[in-house]
Amino acid sequence: MPGERIPTLMRIAILGLLSFPAPSWAQNASPSSTDHDQETITQLAQQIKQLQQQDLDLQARIKILESSQPQATRVTEADTASALSPPQSAEPTPPAPESASRDWKDLRGMQWRGFGEFNYKVLDQRRPETGTDGFVPGSAGKFYSGDFDLFLSAKVSDKASVLAEIAFGELDQQTFSVDLERFLLQYEFSDHLKMSFGRYQTGISYYNIAFRSAKFLLTTADRPLVLQFADEGGLLPTQAVGVSITGAVPSGKLGLNYLFEYGSSDTARPDINGSGEVNDENNGNHVNVGFFVRPEILPGLRIGGSFYHDKIGDSTMPSPVRIGQTILNAHVVYIAHGIEFLNEGFLIRHSPENSRVTFNTPAFYSQFSKRFGNIRPFFRYEYANASKNNAIFDDVGLRYGPSFGARYDFSDSVAFKAQLDHTVRKNQPDLNGLQMQVAFAF
Repeated sequence: MPGERIPTLMRIAILGLLSFPAPSWAQNASPSSTDHDQETITQLAQQIKQLQQQDLDLQARIKILESSQPQATRVTEADTASALSPPQSAEPTPPAPESASRDWKDLRGMQWRGFGEFNYKVLDQRRPETGTDGFVPGSAGKFYSGDFDLFLSAKVSDKASVLAEIAFGELDQQTFSVDLERFLLQYEFSDHLKMSFGRYQTGISYYNIAFRSAKFLLTTADRPLVLQFADEGGLLPTQAVGVSITGAVPSGKLGLNYLFEYGSSDTARPDINGSGEVNDENNGNHVNVGFFVRPEILPGLRIGGSFYHDKIGDSTMPSPVRIGQTILNAHVVYIAHGIEFLNEGFLIRHSPENSRVTFNTPAFYSQFSKRFGNIRPFFRYEYANASKNNAIFDDVGLRYGPSFGARYDFSDSVAFKAQLDHTVRKNQPDLNGLQMQVAFAF
């Protein structure tokens, strides 16, 4: 350390001064100069003691300065998904943009980042459909702001930290709501055991772990329907309050990781067909268990799956019946060399109590993009097929179709996206739409 070099150089200089003139004193000493030499040696000894005391004082000051400086929190993309995510091995690196997690601002030991976006959306029909993020269906096209997100992180101790995500979302009539998307107390015992307590995004899928609410982190202008947040018509319970545990399993080059969650969701899902009806599912406590591997033989590859179970209710029924809900997920993801290839499949199973009827809702999406300089063209195909007799998803039915477009990064902090959507809907006209978005980070 620089502070340690100063006293060392002082000692060398003093020893040199004491040793170098010694021979001349021995050869030229005389009775008349003996008293003078003795006085000089006494003065030098006093100077040495003074320098030693200054050395001790300087070292004490350096220790005080070092202890008063806040420890820098190491921020990596995973957790976005990953700087922006809990420090969990289950949370992978968000693919776009590559620099999304750097340049956190520091305020008295608390680190923060902000994200926002402006949007324009136009549909080829005025019939209400998927009115989310401030977009009000019924008009041919409309500007809206979407979410304004703040990510906050603070170190509590060497192993503990607090993370919060606050979203300001646009509602109808340009009013805004405040939503505490995540609020977590995190404790990292080791790479094999990392715990988070509070409100978290469920680990039902890779996408829900890797991508947070900020659209800036997405390659596309929006999330796949099955993975939209539940309060915007998505099919999964995306958020819960409870405990989430992740870690690495000793497995050599296989790179095995686990995920365990136990918590309470409270899903209130609006119909996506514009009926205005909202189904409060009154979720019971859920259990979610997941595993995934990242084999060293192919960096960037991740293969995994999860099992989720809870009980919900249908608030639209006169006498709500409890319904067992089981969600199976499998995913294969490859992110490397500018390539983003995401594939996930779901089977959502609803089994009403005291009934032999079971409703299975399969859904999947596949997304591919490749970065060329500042531009990243993308293609996504999604599919969902819900029974009309399933009271939970009676607004979904059968729908599928492609989305394609491109993202252009003006800088590390500003991106523009253009996206075309074509959705085939059973017993309804096909729906076409154009979305344009300016997303930014600060």
